[in-house]
Amino acid sequence: MACLSEAMEKARDAAGRMVEITWPKLEADISMILSVIYQPQQGDPIWQFSEGTFRQMRDIWRYASGDPVLIHSLVMAECTGEVSAVSDNSVGGGAISKFVANTPSSYSTSLLGLQATSGTRYPVVSASKSSRDATMEGDLTDMSVPNLLQSITMSKMTGRLFVDTGQAASELYFQDGNLVHALAVDVVGDQALMELVTWEKGKFYFYRDEKTEQRTIQRRLDAVLMEGITLLDQSKYLLSRGLTMESYLDKKFPNLSEAEFDAKVAQGAPVPPDEQKAFYLQLDGCSTLFDLLRKRPMVKKDWVSITFNLVNCDLITISRKPTRVDKTAFLESVSIDSAAVERVRTLLSRPDSGIMSFPSFHYFLDQEAQRFQQYGTPCTLVIFEMRMLLPNKLEPLSIPACKEAARRINTVIRSLDILAHFETLSYALLLPSTEGPAAAMLAHRILETVRASALLPGVDSLAMAFGIASMPDDCRDMGLLVSAAKAAKMVAQRNNYPIVMFKDMQAPQT
Repeated sequence: MACLSEAMEKARDAAGRMVEITWPKLEADISMILSVIYQPQQGDPIWQFSEGTFRQMRDIWRYASGDPVLIHSLVMAECTGEVSAVSDNSVGGGAISKFVANTPSSYSTSLLGLQATSGTRYPVVSASKSSRDATMEGDLTDMSVPNLLQSITMSKMTGRLFVDTGQAASELYFQDGNLVHALAVDVVGDQALMELVTWEKGKFYFYRDEKTEQRTIQRRLDAVLMEGITLLDQSKYLLSRGLTMESYLDKKFPNLSEAEFDAKVAQGAPVPPDEQKAFYLQLDGCSTLFDLLRKRPMVKKDWVSITFNLVNCDLITISRKPTRVDKTAFLESVSIDSAAVERVRTLLSRPDSGIMSFPSFHYFLDQEAQRFQQYGTPCTLVIFEMRMLLPNKLEPLSIPACKEAARRINTVIRSLDILAHFETLSYALLLPSTEGPAAAMLAHRILETVRASALLPGVDSLAMAFGIASMPDDCRDMGLLVSAAKAAKMVAQRNNYPIVMFKDMQAPQT
């Protein structure tokens, strides 16, 4: 390790000149060469690993990295097939790591933080850090995702790449340098790869020779990477314009004709016109970006591209406050006694936490079941757990921490959504007139909001697991809906994906 750092320092001092480290391969009359060079006006040094005889050398791999630990891992893997893993206490082991946990990180309610605003299915998989030592590992702050993937491809490596941000995980399988399967958060294949490209912070681990039979990558790696980089650039542009999930979007020209709209967007990026128009027509100046995405769930690639195009074509405004006055917002119905409503809410809630009690929750479950039977109105149930992560164990939230978590959750749910205690240590959300994809988006929003900062001093590491089931997509009976949400939550606790939808669980073998 010391010689790698020394070589890197010498190369930095003599930019443009190559510094080499040479040693013999034990079992053959072959030399191995590791070279490093700093190119003028470039960032990280370029490392190249070669082997062969004096007359004929063969390049094994070449890539840029300022992390000598990463280079050491790859060299050791080439020489011995093994590597001593760099300790990483941020990734748990044993039973605790199966109940997704994290400490507050750079992820927040920003565009880049909300990784899974998706209406697609949530696969039930076990994407996790392996118990065995990684062949190669490092940090995305030192090596970007595109560079990392290109390095694996150029090295013709076979194995599994696991990427962990603390809030989300991804796994990719390579066969002789060819990417064959990818999974990230809630999407697979090309979409997962595009999602991964937008991640700028996190740890990565490569496990040599781990394989899969799944084949989900349909396009060339370079083509998907280019599209992913475009998505990242668009996201950063929107962030620079002040767009967050709490931003209110409105039409800049309310009286714009359809022909004028078509002419303006034609000058922008190629985005499906029907989807773009449908999104634009929703804008009312009183709905936040998150409200819009909850009504019309879309994968990140789609809504970022649409929003970017509308902003770039100067068709929408972004504001921290509603841009249109809701006349009814200043009215209070005289037929409703607010104090009486509050008294009933207090009676329905547990006095210690202020959250609706489990017995009271049954009444609203029954009411929603009746509404579904009468009118076919969809609803979704989310059952979840929140635990404090302590050394080697998980503990239930204290009452003060529970109250603070509930306060944060209430800032992102609707007034008609019902938050309640569920059984002994779990919690539940009953979401009327809500389908599964919108509920999944809300669950991710809750995940980010609750984890945005420490709940209380000393409660800065939190584990959460969500199970989601919907009527009529999953069943047509409220009792079965409860069982389905519980089953999905249990699967979430055993996997590195904090949110699991019942519809994605495989039926037991008969």
